[in-house]
Amino acid sequence: GMQWLIWGLAAAGKFFEGFVVFMTGVALPLISSEFGLGSFEKGIISAASLFGILVGALVLGGLSDIFGRKPMFIVEMVIFTVFLALACFCNNFVELVICLLGIGLALGCDYPTAHVIISENIPSTARGKLVLGAFAFQAVGILAGTGVGFLVLIAIGDLSAWRWMFATAIIPAVIVTVGRFYV
Repeated sequence: GMQWLIWGLAAAGKFFEGFVVFMTGVALPLISSEFGLGSFEKGIISAASLFGILVGALVLGGLSDIFGRKPMFIVEMVIFTVFLALACFCNNFVELVICLLGIGLALGCDYPTAHVIISENIPSTARGKLVLGAFAFQAVGILAGTGVGFLVLIAIGDLSAWRWMFATAIIPAVIVTVGRFYV
């Protein structure tokens, strides 16, 4: 049971990556209208979380070797949740870029940590399949993020819908964060 819990909590990080990145694409026209963005700014918004993921994986990924797997497994999800919540209240382009970078840094840090957590806790006979399976949850997040973004857009129907899109991930992120305490 604990091995499946660990696997699910690790896969959740991959899910959130796909979810947030693709939902940002759905939200971009609304963000652009609200903040009056040009093409350059739209590109920055689209790339901010991806750049954060790159930097987070390269620079912060090794922190679990210094501070321990479990503390980093928790801290990176706390950081993700905080920046996700802050993104809902951004008042301008710069604030949103900072939040998306923070989200990306946390998700990037989760890449190596989640892989190592799975590798260290799953029997070698199933390890490869479950590591790949966890990373496949990025695709599930992509579909969910696009779908949720679309549903929120239909339900809300005004410029504030992009804020609600991000807000839909807060409660699941809190649940995953709490779950990571029990690993």
